[in-house]
Amino acid sequence: MEISGLAQLGLLMFAALQTIYYYNKLPDRIASHFAGGGVPNGWSTKPSLFLTYWMIIALVLAISLGIPALIGKLPRRIINIPNRDYWLSDERYPETISVFRAQFRWFGVILLSLQVAVFQIVFQANLSTTPVLSGWFVVVLAGFAIALLAWIIKFRTTFSKID
Repeated sequence: MEISGLAQLGLLMFAALQTIYYYNKLPDRIASHFAGGGVPNGWSTKPSLFLTYWMIIALVLAISLGIPALIGKLPRRIINIPNRDYWLSDERYPETISVFRAQFRWFGVILLSLQVAVFQIVFQANLSTTPVLSGWFVVVLAGFAIALLAWIIKFRTTFSKID
């Protein structure tokens, strides 16, 4: 298994541990949406919040694993990447699909990391009698933006090359 697959598996295991650890510790009514300044302005039931958490995780996995599978089935003429004639030629097409899979697994790692971190902050906020998001929320968003930008640059750079 590749490092990105291990990272996704590790994040899924961490999400499962979060669920096990926090489910019985959190109140029945949970702050689930926060306005500027981290003040809650939306509430959810505990089962609803955890269901949402796992539905988003499933969506992230569907995107990171499903897009490369879909790309492999689409007509090549509708795939838009730099140097498409080069990368989608018959001799390079299998390599291109392999690169897509690897890149989108890392995309999944980035999205799952955001998901797990944001929910960790939400869970921690709800352990308090007056829930407020911590300043870590901004740090997590900045980290996500940097990781996403690096992923986009890597993706574009990979397909901009011609051997």
